[in-house]
Amino acid sequence: MEEQFFSTFKYFSISFDKLIEKKTGMTSAQLRILGYLMHNRDRHIYQKDIEETCGVSRAAVSAILDKMEYAGLLQRRNSELDRRMKYITLTESGWNAAIGVYNEMLSIEAELYAILSHEEVEILLSVRDKLFKKLEELGC
Repeated sequence: MEEQFFSTFKYFSISFDKLIEKKTGMTSAQLRILGYLMHNRDRHIYQKDIEETCGVSRAAVSAILDKMEYAGLLQRRNSELDRRMKYITLTESGWNAAIGVYNEMLSIEAELYAILSHEEVEILLSVRDKLFKKLEELGC
C-alpha cells in the first residue's frame, strides 16, 4: 500500500512537471532555476548555489545558464567582493517568465482542486503537512 502511494505521488509530480514544461516550453531544470532565482531575489545567487540546490553538475548548470542567458532570461554580474565570481540575476524578461510560470502553476493547481470537494482538499493538505513534518524529523 505505501509503495503504491509514494509511486503514485512521484508519478503525479512528474506528470505535473511535464505539463508545465509543455505549457512553458522550458525544461524542468530551467524552471527550477527560474523559481530558485525568483524566490531568492533578496540575495546574490552564484552558480554553485544552483548546483547544490538542484543537485546538478557544474557542467550541466553552466550549459543551462548559458541557454537561459542567451534567451535573455538572466544575466551574470561581477561580484563586488570577488572578481572571479559572478552572481546571477533575472532580467525583466526572466521576471516576466517566472511570474508567467507561477501563474500557470496556480491555474493548473486550481483546476486540480476544482475536482475535489472541500473535505477532500482539507484531507489532502493535512496528509501533505504530516508527511512534510515527518520528512523534516528525518533530516530532510
